[in-house]
Amino acid sequence: MKIRRFSGANTREVLQNIRNTLGPDAVILSNREVDGGVEIVTAIDFDEKQWGASSQPALAWPEPLLAEAEPQPRAAEGPGRGPGVAGDKERTPAMNGRSKPQGSASAAPAELAHLHSELNALRRLVEARWGGTMEQPSRERFMDLGFSPEWAAQLAELGSGELESALQEGLAGRLSIAADPLGKGGVFAVLGPTGSGKTTSIAKLAARQVLRHGPRSVALMTTDTYRIAGVEQLGIYGRILGVPVDVIRSPEDLLCALERHRDRTWVFIDTIGMSPRDPRLEEQLHWLGDLGSKVRKLLLVNAGLSGKSLPAVLSPYLRLPLDGAILSKVDESPAFGAALEWLAEQSLPLCFFSDGQRVPEDLHSARWEALIAHMLAAEHGAAMAAPAQYRYHAAKQEECIA
Repeated sequence: MKIRRFSGANTREVLQNIRNTLGPDAVILSNREVDGGVEIVTAIDFDEKQWGASSQPALAWPEPLLAEAEPQPRAAEGPGRGPGVAGDKERTPAMNGRSKPQGSASAAPAELAHLHSELNALRRLVEARWGGTMEQPSRERFMDLGFSPEWAAQLAELGSGELESALQEGLAGRLSIAADPLGKGGVFAVLGPTGSGKTTSIAKLAARQVLRHGPRSVALMTTDTYRIAGVEQLGIYGRILGVPVDVIRSPEDLLCALERHRDRTWVFIDTIGMSPRDPRLEEQLHWLGDLGSKVRKLLLVNAGLSGKSLPAVLSPYLRLPLDGAILSKVDESPAFGAALEWLAEQSLPLCFFSDGQRVPEDLHSARWEALIAHMLAAEHGAAMAAPAQYRYHAAKQEECIA
């Protein structure tokens, strides 16, 4: 067996060095903090049978390591003896193999088995905490990102041992991304439960198109007449952007408003957010369903919903033929794998994701690189870097409106 010490600035760096040098079969014996970083002691070519079959325990563990792990008391120096002479005669056989202490033949294999078990437990802990640096990313690490145990097990087999590539390969093969969600125009209704951020998302979508094509290309509508200040909030965005805002209280109002703004390239409809058991939600879904393909329906999915909450909260919206999804509040969700998994199971393409309240900077076209970067940043408790300055401020708004 070969024992080596590795040191570095942090645990991840040291574990990667161990893997590159000794391979995935290395066993971690100990780790500790040292000046400037950490130090990890590892072993390779470990053979438990050799320990149990041999009557010379010294063959299994080198003397310095055992001395570190279990320091032996030194005998007192007698007259005329140099330091260490008495200690050399009375050292245990585990250190020099000269004699056999009582009970060592039966105790040594049991102690080694216990030590081996502890080392394996430590290795599993390291793999679960740092993503299986010695092997492929662990199933537990994918579960920490919000994925179900089934998905986590499948993702752990992908990516050639790299977490980022496993996510890229696994998600891209299961969930589609809309290439050009808004296309060359149309009527878009944003649906979703209360508190998911529909009004802010509508404002972001409208602002994107105003910046690119001018205020005369966009119109806003809202059916949210139940929430306090719901109409007023969208009205403020409409005044800032210089676009009309219509309040919809009935199916007839909706048809009239669509006819009135038929010259607008993009029309965005903000819908009311309600409990999935509220009968008024069913009524509003009927309004949009009666319009058929004239209205493209985008489902707003809160990234913070758990795997159990997603079906219960979003199932009413599946009665309509949905055209895509917007993933909201990514910045507030430390693990949103469950939301991505649910979208994949519903075969619902992802169009946009939002990671803040700024309009429209914090709405982005869906890209795997950006989504995965958010997942990994949230896993490590880091914040995504913000732009040096806002692109969309009051001066820019006045310029667009003019």
